[in-house]
Amino acid sequence: MNIRKLNPYLFLPALALLLTACGEEVSAGEAVAGGIGIWAIGSILLLILVVLAVIDLIKKPYPMEKKLIWGAIILFLPYLGAILYFLIGRNRSSVF
Repeated sequence: MNIRKLNPYLFLPALALLLTACGEEVSAGEAVAGGIGIWAIGSILLLILVVLAVIDLIKKPYPMEKKLIWGAIILFLPYLGAILYFLIGRNRSSVF
């Protein structure tokens, strides 16, 4: 795998994981509030990832059948579908 061909959007889940790694001791109330904040950040990252996948899918000159299949996968399996699209669906014309 060529490091120059890696998609920068694949690092969004890693960024979310880094944001959740805190070494501070917190009270129960702060932990709940922090959990809600992490949930909100994760939701925003998911939305960004899905939107980027859909925009990229629309821009690519794929056949309509391939676009419909990948669109359904991205929308019905958001995390997994968008990640799979960027890993295997974007650069390989033989998939689906």
